[in-house]
Amino acid sequence: MDLKQIIHQRYATKKYNPNKKIPEEQIELLIELLQYSPTSINSQPYHFILTGTPTGKKRIASSMSSGNFIFNYDKVINASHSVVICSKTSIDRNYLTKTIKKAHLDGRVESLEKVEQMVNQYMGFIELHNSVEQNAQNWMAKQCYIALGNLLLGAAALGIDATPIEGFDSKALDIEFNLAEQGYMSLVVITLGYRADDDIYAKLPKSRLSKEDLFTFY
Repeated sequence: MDLKQIIHQRYATKKYNPNKKIPEEQIELLIELLQYSPTSINSQPYHFILTGTPTGKKRIASSMSSGNFIFNYDKVINASHSVVICSKTSIDRNYLTKTIKKAHLDGRVESLEKVEQMVNQYMGFIELHNSVEQNAQNWMAKQCYIALGNLLLGAAALGIDATPIEGFDSKALDIEFNLAEQGYMSLVVITLGYRADDDIYAKLPKSRLSKEDLFTFY
């Protein structure tokens, strides 16, 4: 499948085939794709909850079991797998040191002295977001949405359908998985699987604004 075909075939699936499961080797590829998503200063300010079990899906779907979000419940239950992208609520020196020491072990940073230099430099950048811009959580969330975009395109390249879902009770989901105690907050749920034959949205044409509306060319 070439990129043009992927662009026009993928869509936010509304109804999943509950009997069709994603092969494990493709799940492993999607895990690797998320692991290697790019982030500003290689901060990796996220954690991913992934499940393909009935119990795990019910735990995620519990945040959509009533009220305004009930329409998303069946997507999670019937999809093959679901992912919750969770954002860190803060980045401290210890976490930043962990990421840069890992870069040293992986051969990207040449010495432990350089590790310390980078930690000091990057902590200044973090403090800029914390104190001056006062947008640290927003900045971290943006890194998470880069991972979301990678996942959606990567899934489509493998012939897997996906749906990004913000319609859930994030406070309930945070409590369900004890996220606050771990320094995280839930941002978005992604269901993964295969469309049902009677999902009418699969047959609808795409609708986007024209290139003239969306682009300025010089």
